[in-house]
Amino acid sequence: MIPILAFGMPAAPEWIFIGILALVLFGPKKIPEIARGLGKALGELQRAKEDFHREITGVPPLPKIESPDGRQSASPASPDSKETASAGPEAGVTLPKEAPEKTS
Repeated sequence: MIPILAFGMPAAPEWIFIGILALVLFGPKKIPEIARGLGKALGELQRAKEDFHREITGVPPLPKIESPDGRQSASPASPDSKETASAGPEAGVTLPKEAPEKTS
């Protein structure tokens, strides 16, 4: 086990102490800038992790598909639409059958 986390994650009093220490060291104006930069860095790290995972597993990224009304979607079908894009019967995706016309 990692020696720093030998006793588990910090509880509320420890987080309060860490927050006060950060406030004293960096000041109230600098903390939002630091948090914003940390958030951007974590987001970039997450994207890099996903790209690396896709590269290793060989899964291509989802294509951007435009729907007839001009909206873009990352997946071939949206949950609210009844029709789905079909690449043929081998793709396992079928379109709903049309009702036969009644002539009387």
